[in-house]
Amino acid sequence: MTTENIIFEMLTENTGVHFLDSGGSNGRMWQRNQNKTIYDFRREDAEIFELETWTNKEGEERAYINRTVSVFHFLRELETDDICDRFNEINKDAKEWDADCECYGFSSDAWRIIEEYDPEIKHTFNTYNNDSDLSQILQGSHIDLFVDGFTEHYLILQIHGGADARGGYTNARLFKLNDEYIIHPYLQEYLYDLDSEMEYIENIWYNGKFVEFTDELKELVN
Repeated sequence: MTTENIIFEMLTENTGVHFLDSGGSNGRMWQRNQNKTIYDFRREDAEIFELETWTNKEGEERAYINRTVSVFHFLRELETDDICDRFNEINKDAKEWDADCECYGFSSDAWRIIEEYDPEIKHTFNTYNNDSDLSQILQGSHIDLFVDGFTEHYLILQIHGGADARGGYTNARLFKLNDEYIIHPYLQEYLYDLDSEMEYIENIWYNGKFVEFTDELKELVN
């Protein structure tokens, strides 16, 4: 299965409902995504910039830019290998969560595959706990596996499909990471500078529609 198909499967996975969350009858992300095809996700913008304005104490109009990064495009270039395929095939339909480890979202059967490779969990994260421009919350762990005499970097990943960030995550999937340990530069804020990108923004969401990002609008941000 391609990475795109795995991510699409996760984005449309039924992560359940709870009467205490704020999703209403169909407001959870997985419910909204049910109406989309993989082609819809491919066609959506990789990132959208939105201009929000306010008036300062001097009565001058000012603005700031919100950026939303598509989780589908953000993750689509991740890789998988045979270890990932074995893990994902077992865990995508897992029903029990008693794996004896520090990670979340997978079964003891899936964890036994990981244990074959002398795992070392390096870092666990939830993007809800920090500034994030992603369209949905990600939760996961960076993990090293000892494969054929070499240490290889992997990512155990869940996508939040619910309404309340405390629950509603997909079953975890396993992906292969590059040598720099980076999923994408967006997860390392020092690699991204919005000011330097402003000159490349042609259109921006403003007052309910896409408009040309003119010098006049750019001046509001400066």
